[in-house]
Amino acid sequence: MVPKSSSESTGATASPVADRAPSQSRRSSTSSVDAAVPVEDAHEVARRHQDRRVCYIRSALVLALVVAAAVVATFAGLYVKTDENANFEMQYNDSVVKVGEQFQYRLDVKRDSIMTFSYMITSRYGPLGVWPNVTIPDFQEQTDGILRIANGRALSFNPIITQDVNRLEWEAHATESAWILGGEDSILVVPDPNATWPDNRTVSFGIYSRDADMNVIYDPGYDPDSEDYSDVMVPVWQIAPFAGNERAVMFNLHSEINRMQALDNMMTYGVPSLTAILQLVQDKDNIRPSAILFYPVFDAFGSNEVVGSVSLVFSWDTFLNSILPDYIKGMVCVLSASTGQVYSYTISGHNVDFMGEGDLHDPNYDEYKEKVEARLLLEGQDDVGKFITYTLTMYPSEEFEDQYSTNKPAVYAAGAVLIFLFTAGLFLLYDHLVEDRQQKTSRLATQRGNIVDAMFPAAFRDRLYKNQAIAERQRRQSRAENLRGSSRGSAELEQVDTESNIEGVGTSVISGSTTKSIGGTVIKRNSSTLSSAGKKIKLKHIDKFMKGLGGTNQWDPQLSSEQDVLNDEPIAELFHNTSIMFSDIVGFTKWSSERSPNEVFKLLEQIFWEFDDIAARLNIFKLGTIGDCYIAVTGIPEPVQDHAVLLTQFTFEARDKVREVCARLESEGLDTAKLDMRFGIHSGDTTAGILRGTKSRFELFGDTINTASRMESTGLPGKIQVSEETAKLIQRDSKSQWLTKRDTMITAKGKGELQTYWAEPSRSVSFSDGALADGNFSYRRPSLQGFFALRHLSESGESKDKDNAEESGNSTPTSRRSSVELMDVTVEDVGERDVGSELDSSEFDPDFVKLMSRKDLTVESSVDEKV
Repeated sequence: MVPKSSSESTGATASPVADRAPSQSRRSSTSSVDAAVPVEDAHEVARRHQDRRVCYIRSALVLALVVAAAVVATFAGLYVKTDENANFEMQYNDSVVKVGEQFQYRLDVKRDSIMTFSYMITSRYGPLGVWPNVTIPDFQEQTDGILRIANGRALSFNPIITQDVNRLEWEAHATESAWILGGEDSILVVPDPNATWPDNRTVSFGIYSRDADMNVIYDPGYDPDSEDYSDVMVPVWQIAPFAGNERAVMFNLHSEINRMQALDNMMTYGVPSLTAILQLVQDKDNIRPSAILFYPVFDAFGSNEVVGSVSLVFSWDTFLNSILPDYIKGMVCVLSASTGQVYSYTISGHNVDFMGEGDLHDPNYDEYKEKVEARLLLEGQDDVGKFITYTLTMYPSEEFEDQYSTNKPAVYAAGAVLIFLFTAGLFLLYDHLVEDRQQKTSRLATQRGNIVDAMFPAAFRDRLYKNQAIAERQRRQSRAENLRGSSRGSAELEQVDTESNIEGVGTSVISGSTTKSIGGTVIKRNSSTLSSAGKKIKLKHIDKFMKGLGGTNQWDPQLSSEQDVLNDEPIAELFHNTSIMFSDIVGFTKWSSERSPNEVFKLLEQIFWEFDDIAARLNIFKLGTIGDCYIAVTGIPEPVQDHAVLLTQFTFEARDKVREVCARLESEGLDTAKLDMRFGIHSGDTTAGILRGTKSRFELFGDTINTASRMESTGLPGKIQVSEETAKLIQRDSKSQWLTKRDTMITAKGKGELQTYWAEPSRSVSFSDGALADGNFSYRRPSLQGFFALRHLSESGESKDKDNAEESGNSTPTSRRSSVELMDVTVEDVGERDVGSELDSSEFDPDFVKLMSRKDLTVESSVDEKV
């Protein structure tokens, strides 16, 4: 029984536990479920709130992008439109200034032109006292230039005649002198048999005018419309051009009301005066507003008595043309006279189009109205109101504005919208990718968190997270310290390496090795190796500097400080095979002192631009310019075998370009025909390098550059002088035909007397064997002097080639030129001949003819014709 009781007791003891456990488990489960439901709901609610906030933020961002796109597009369009409007207004204002200045200036030119002619008449006939019986000889020739300068249609001399004082006397004088105007057979002297009245009238008819029906009548000599000069007549006497204006002779200008007011003002005040707008008889088929400018002719200098007038007829369309540049189109100009006459024109570049009578501008552009008034300089006037003045009112037009209104505003606005749409698309794509990644990361974190939560109690789990964060922070700090230490070590090693390289650069006399010790570590550098490398580095630096890659600070930051410049090896090198050219414009100093700065720089820029173009093509290095001196060099920094020949070829082309430029500028009125350039070339060793400092620059030093300067300064205009050293190099390169020994030695400062040579290019000429074999030959050439250089094969050279060929087993010997003979034959020896003339061999020296008859010669000449 006991065991059973024990067993039951034991079971009872455990049973409650077993029983309680489920019970507790159920209670715990129930409570956990009850507690879990609200917690789960809270997380879900929080997640939903967060999702809604994210959605709101996304919507707000998209809306912000849309608004920003609209705002930016609007502002971009407005900005471009504003810029176009500003450009339009700027061009319009510039055009207004140009037209306004020219409007007054051209009127002044017309006034000054006929004023000069008026003074000439007074100077010639005033002392004679023969007024008004004056007829100017050669009137057409004397007024031709004035008409061109004043841009007028006609110019005339008009004496002032009084009805009861000198009319009959002057008409008699006019009848006697009419032949001077157009010749004895002109229609002014002899009636035209093919014409009828009034076209067949002559000067003998007398002063005429027109009645109300425009019929020709003998002028009555009295006009009540003139208050002060009712009995005064102003007939046209001499007029240019004469052709087409013959019938205007003897017409009384004072009989027409528009001309009368201007003439009365001229006679009253003794000053120039403008008429109202006129429609000339010559323009009866179309409307062409014109005007006449009168200038008084005085009986003597210092006198106020007006005895005649000089009149200039011009049209307003020619007055306004050629004011604006070609790209300006559609500027409207309204011409108004103080008499109330109004006409409108359109100016488009150099052309002027007549729009019609009245103010025909577009009212939409009234805000741009600009007005300028042109007045003659009438000093000392008492009654200015009587004088006729002109006003020019300017407006832009739709055509003018359209030149500056484009579709750019719309394009810029559309571009801004597209950019924002593209940005919004990228943002949405990025947001989608980030959201997807966050969801994956969240799922992975949830899975790992569940595992951790299942493995560790909450308290231990939190400590584990904390320790992990501390360990991660320590690893980051350790990694940062290691990086800083590594950087310091690398910097020290780099510094040692740089110092070692600096010690080696440019050192050619130090042998052995250079050593540096850092922290017990010995670093060695072979001095000879570094010396060679340093030389290459310097040459590279020089080459880079010469090719225009900037100053030294651009390619070597180590040279930026004063300490570096003072302690580093200079960047310099000795170049053995170089040629240097100096060129100078002869007569430039005097010429430039008489010219404006713009003209001086125009000449220099055009010449040096041509030089630069040739230098770039021939690979010549331009060292620089000093005033009108141009300096060029070959052989630096890259060696050139034929550096002397190359630089001489450069001077040939440069000299031709100088003459082309001077001839072109001479045609523009710069008086450069007398200018020429002299050149000097010398070859030798040159020290070159980069002189470092605030403005690093490439410099040349040595005797070579000084001697080259002497070659130029002792030369002659249009000549190329080379030193003996350069001449030897040219001869070495088989260009001896370029050289001519200078007759006299030159004296160079610091050098003493030097033998120099002139360099000139040569051209070839060929003879046919038949022509040389015959005793007679002909050739075509201009009348000029030349020389023939005759080269023939030497007997010894030919035999030697034959022997060499036989020894080598080659039966065909190789011919070569081994000697040169020169014979001067100038045109003076045979006399001056025209092109294509025949020359007989008897006119030449017999020895020359005998030599010319040989077959084994080649003939070359400095002239470029076939003989």
